[in-house]
Amino acid sequence: MIIHRSRRRGPGWIIAMGFCFYMSSLPGTAEDVNSEAAQHFAAAQQAQSAGLLDHAAQEYLKVIHLLPDAAEAYASLGLVYNAQGKYAQSAHALSQAENLKPGLPGVSLYLGIDYLKQDEPTQAIPHLQRSLRVEPKNEQVYTWLSQAYSDEDRLDVALEYLQKASVLFPSEPILLLDLGQLYRRAADEQIERVLTGAAASPLRHMVYGDIYKDEQMWQNARAHYFRALEQDPHWHGAHYGLGEIAFQNQEFDLAAEEYHKELQVDPKSAAAMAKLAEIALLNGKPGDSLPLLKSAIAVSPEETAHALGMPQFSAPDLFKVSKEEGEHLRAGLPVLTDAPPSAARALAVALVEHRLGQDDLSLAAWKQFVASAPRSTSTSSYGRAAIDFDGGRLNAAEVTLNSWLSAHNLDYQARYLLAEVYHSLSREALEKLLATAPDSYPAHQALAEIYQQMQRNDQALAEYAIVERMAPNLTGIHLAVGGILLKMHRPDEALPALDEELRLNPESAEANADVGEIYLERTDSAKAIPYLERAIKEDPKLQSAHQQLGKAYYAQKQYTKAIAQFQDVAQYDLDGSVHFQLGLVYRAVGQNMKAGKQFEISRKLKLDSLSHSESEMATFQKLSQ
Repeated sequence: MIIHRSRRRGPGWIIAMGFCFYMSSLPGTAEDVNSEAAQHFAAAQQAQSAGLLDHAAQEYLKVIHLLPDAAEAYASLGLVYNAQGKYAQSAHALSQAENLKPGLPGVSLYLGIDYLKQDEPTQAIPHLQRSLRVEPKNEQVYTWLSQAYSDEDRLDVALEYLQKASVLFPSEPILLLDLGQLYRRAADEQIERVLTGAAASPLRHMVYGDIYKDEQMWQNARAHYFRALEQDPHWHGAHYGLGEIAFQNQEFDLAAEEYHKELQVDPKSAAAMAKLAEIALLNGKPGDSLPLLKSAIAVSPEETAHALGMPQFSAPDLFKVSKEEGEHLRAGLPVLTDAPPSAARALAVALVEHRLGQDDLSLAAWKQFVASAPRSTSTSSYGRAAIDFDGGRLNAAEVTLNSWLSAHNLDYQARYLLAEVYHSLSREALEKLLATAPDSYPAHQALAEIYQQMQRNDQALAEYAIVERMAPNLTGIHLAVGGILLKMHRPDEALPALDEELRLNPESAEANADVGEIYLERTDSAKAIPYLERAIKEDPKLQSAHQQLGKAYYAQKQYTKAIAQFQDVAQYDLDGSVHFQLGLVYRAVGQNMKAGKQFEISRKLKLDSLSHSESEMATFQKLSQ
């Protein structure tokens, strides 16, 4: 998460004033010492303002030598060390200041930052909480506290702090970006738990199908929806997912067929009825759409509207009407407006006006729908959460689902709905950002991330380029650019971007790993090794870096080190590649029995992987038939 540094005046000027007060309170007999210390303090302040941080630190050390009890001098020295990235030294100096004068402005905050920078969130949290008690309206404290809890994988608490901050500072662009990113991470965490816990259920394939559909990887998405139906032909949502893929590709006959199949397995699918109504509108049959919408609204007005994307967000829309479809919509509009007033008519008009780009007219019709449509009810927690989710009452849905899951941890359907709630909350935060500060760099970063998720790489790169121009020293942006370029098989262009990221953030595990892999692909293993070693030092859980480092050590004939790296990740080997490489190393050192054992494990894993691929191919063939 990218953390915002507040634009308010920092604690340095308050500390300077405190030092002046401290000096005036000293006994007159120490006048010469006081005068010399004051001169060094003033010189330090001047150097600090000019960006001469080494000189500033030397001057503050001279003050401390003359006045060992001057808490303000320790605090100022700590701030300088923090600015230099010397976080351990900063923490030591700030701790001295805290001991000498508790409550000195900024000390607790920067102590917390120092510990976070040293990957010690547990030690950071008490200092940041103390800082929040002193400065409850300092947005920096909320964001750093959120990061601390996020680093501890306590995302629920991390979200609480950013949610509080978003209420206190509702229009702060960077805060909205941070909130959107944290919601997305919370969604990904829930999805990971679903994929692990529901491994034997059709739900797992439904989740994968939805993921691939959102990424517009249509063939993969179709395969997973189809496999969910192979496991359970009556599984709700699979035919609907297939219909959505066809709809997004303007294959309306196929989409309608899948929506009808969904209604066969789930006659109360308001979403399927709503989409059939939309197809009728796009095909120039407005009279057919109103009965369908009426039936859908009778089941669930919230689900009906949500299936149609209403009210529509301003983010990039996947579906664009063709010229012919636009003519059908315009021609059908009088039929709708002449129909008797009803919730179905209002929703149909809102949808048509939106598809025609008339958002003001769409909003007016939407308000009529909201005023006339009934509100669904449910006796179950899941049902109430689903209604709130479809109705856009996302915070209420989040509270209900978290309460339900605290007692029903294995309800993976509810957990997946919570993931969808978090995704929508993420999008809501980013939409608010785009609406309130469209020309800010966080807005362009949000757009870049949206395009990146949609696999629109060129558009994502264009938005990231704007961010780079507006905030050239922002960490994470050059890493994202490098990652996209690597996916596009353009490593020569990716390398300068990654080098720039490492200039700004040498501790970036991902950037170090990517650079190391580029050099390894160039067969320059000696140059790759330091980057890969740094990546693992910063993030020991980065499995790909262990494997790449093992390859690099093997190329350099550092066999003992290579064995250690491959052994670290062998348990995660899905395709046999790690065990095969480990076998090569054992053979190189003459341990042929061990090598043979690794080759056999690799062979079996490759066969399992081939069997899985053949199963996927059979699924594709059945699907095409």
